[in-house]
Amino acid sequence: MALSTLKQIPVRKQWPDEAKDFTPWLASKNGLALLSETLGMELELEDTEVWVGNYRADIVAKDTLTNEYVVIENQLTATNHDHIGKLFTYSASFGATTLVWTAERLREEHRQAIDWFNDITTDNIDFYGIEIELFQIGNSEYAPHLKVVSKPNESTRAIRAEKDKLTEGRSKNLEFWTAFNDHIKAHNDDIRIRKPNTYHWYDIAIGKSGIHISVSIRFTWGRDIACELYIGTNNAKEIFHKLHDEKEKYEKLVEGKLEWNELPEGKASRIIARKKIDPNNRDDWEKCFNWYVDKTAKFKKAFVPIVTKL
Repeated sequence: MALSTLKQIPVRKQWPDEAKDFTPWLASKNGLALLSETLGMELELEDTEVWVGNYRADIVAKDTLTNEYVVIENQLTATNHDHIGKLFTYSASFGATTLVWTAERLREEHRQAIDWFNDITTDNIDFYGIEIELFQIGNSEYAPHLKVVSKPNESTRAIRAEKDKLTEGRSKNLEFWTAFNDHIKAHNDDIRIRKPNTYHWYDIAIGKSGIHISVSIRFTWGRDIACELYIGTNNAKEIFHKLHDEKEKYEKLVEGKLEWNELPEGKASRIIARKKIDPNNRDDWEKCFNWYVDKTAKFKKAFVPIVTKL
């Protein structure tokens, strides 16, 4: 079989103008999907070219899992000082927790600045430096690639969390989810990696705004682990009852009993599977991670085809 050659294409061959060509593409469904996959988020467009004082933010989006703002600044050249200042201005204006700087080339001094920023800030603010690349095999269509050049260092943050004296529980949560991410990377599991946090849960996107799968731990009360379908849409109760009407079917699909929590006084509803295992025992963490991966796959197969249509 004949093999072809992979070649890199100048980005301006596809996107001659940043504002007219590249920003609309990155803000499109396909562009945001690629950026979401790159960052481990579930991004939803808010607006483009948003005025902030005398300047305009290229793209403002939201991570639907956290409902936090993400500000994206684009350059089809090498990075410069002007854009890093704009990013901080836009982020302050929107209260964004994630800053994304995309460019054809990230200068070394700017990569160092992003690394420094990530090292000194809390785990609630993230700054990513991304280089835009285009590739072609033979005469194929161009294939875009977003290369992460600088990102938050979770290991450094975990160490700093200890120094900053997080509560014992929150510090343990961060360590647990960091290890879970390492497990996903090592086993190439079908879960999009997210930033590990200090909470007792870890959300997993399913491609539907307002609905996601969440895995969780209880180190103290309960001492167990769980996987749940969280339904937080405006029609959450309608979706919940539609699923509950066929509870035996879904419990068979996920291979286990489920807790069906309508939560009638609140907006959201939850469907939960639990496993009795003590996560305080580090020797059992691998068992926890394997259970999460297996149960998440079963939840996706059982629930995603129907909830994404409702």
